[in-house]
Amino acid sequence: MATPKRRSFNQVKEEISFRVLRQKLPEAWVMHEYGPDYGIDCVVELFDYVDDAKEIAETLGESFHVQLKSSDSLQYTKRRARPRGNVAKGALSEDMSEFIDIEVVNFQLDVSDLLTVQLLGPAVPVLLILVDISTERAFFVCLNDYLEKIIIPEDPRFYEKGSKLVQIPLQNEILPRNTYLTPLRAYGKRAKMYGAFARFAYQRKEIERARGNAAFNVETSAESDIDMLRVFAESALRQDIWRGHDFWEPMRWSYSELKDVEATLTGDVDSKELEAFKEYCDLHVWRRLCNISNMYEELVREWFLPTVLAQLASYPEQGQLQKAEV
Repeated sequence: MATPKRRSFNQVKEEISFRVLRQKLPEAWVMHEYGPDYGIDCVVELFDYVDDAKEIAETLGESFHVQLKSSDSLQYTKRRARPRGNVAKGALSEDMSEFIDIEVVNFQLDVSDLLTVQLLGPAVPVLLILVDISTERAFFVCLNDYLEKIIIPEDPRFYEKGSKLVQIPLQNEILPRNTYLTPLRAYGKRAKMYGAFARFAYQRKEIERARGNAAFNVETSAESDIDMLRVFAESALRQDIWRGHDFWEPMRWSYSELKDVEATLTGDVDSKELEAFKEYCDLHVWRRLCNISNMYEELVREWFLPTVLAQLASYPEQGQLQKAEV
């Protein structure tokens, strides 16, 4: 006997989760939903209005991927985090004498989803966005960073499991206010950041070569060196990474220094001062530009995770270390 069409509760939850997320994101942002679920549910493309009347929005060329999950029975608990060494440089080593208890929401995520994220690499941000159906609250965490900074250091053979526990800080709630959207904007800019890092590294190596300090050097003229530095400064300033990082001081420092280099090169650089100027560009301006990538890997990629460093860097007003009882 034929039966009417039916809808499962999972389908209802999926529709609710998309609706909740849509309501919490800026109206100008676009959610591109995927078809069959192969680990990515949608891509969020960032737009900003270009007129005061907010009638025309323009793409920023920025986006992040979303693994959207929902539940009506989420477990809210605390994660005890301890100070630790840099897991990008060595095995996990924790200081057991101090800790921070972080309020989190738990979710068991299929390892197959984590492996998909791992294949995408760090430059394509995938956010796990978890919607509480009962309260319509939504929380995020960057799975690329969670995988490399928490799961792999704590459980290197995670891929042998069926699922892994992901703990999202409650501070990572998505709300339709600029302060709460800043992290999402930063993730949207991630691919541009990695592209800029590669360019800065190339430029610094060529400046070293012009100074005769590379493994292979070519003879250059003062005119060609000045022209190269001018091209490098203009190219670095064209990278669309400088806006949207008002909250990160190193970006402002480097932008200001590049503008100074550009201004210097618009005039006449005395040939007697050229070597000193190249040294300044190499050891100060481009060295700092290259160091941004180091800080990004070590610090920025740990923002908004349930770790001590993330608490102190992302929510400094809330991260208070406590002494463990001996």
